[in-house]
Amino acid sequence: MRWRKSGEQIPEGGSSIDIPRLERDLGVRIGERGKVVLSLACVEMDRSNHRELGAEHVIVGVLEEGGPAATVLVEHGMTLDETRAQIAEALWEAGDPVREVEFTSEATNILATAAEAAGMRGHPAIEPEHMTYGFACSGFEITSRVLLMAGVDRSKLLRASEHLLSSNGH
Repeated sequence: MRWRKSGEQIPEGGSSIDIPRLERDLGVRIGERGKVVLSLACVEMDRSNHRELGAEHVIVGVLEEGGPAATVLVEHGMTLDETRAQIAEALWEAGDPVREVEFTSEATNILATAAEAAGMRGHPAIEPEHMTYGFACSGFEITSRVLLMAGVDRSKLLRASEHLLSSNGH
């Protein structure tokens, strides 16, 4: 996996997220499925030669994780191929791999919104469904562009995300 505990060796050739630090920053635990999403987002970030983990990478992570949040995104018009095509528009020149991941301000705000959503509902950890709620609430450039290009109605996605959070009892 691509997350690590403080002091753990970073996997050779791949980026990693310091999960304990992220959990401290957010004030909430990241659930196992949430960690899978972030790991898949790191893979996408590395694949696309980006230097920061952005909202678009997290969207790919949610879609690849394949749980209920991915189903909601797909039902609202998101596809893995379209999201990756959006990422491909901003490819970076290949360089040295990033070892410890830094988040874009947009991704940080989405995760903060996810943490707030989990806290308000008494959920013990952030999972992909909370992240999807964060996408739906986000008014930032990349998320807005990805959702717009996929033809997603943000208000419908927000309602579906809220329903998913209230019905699954995360």
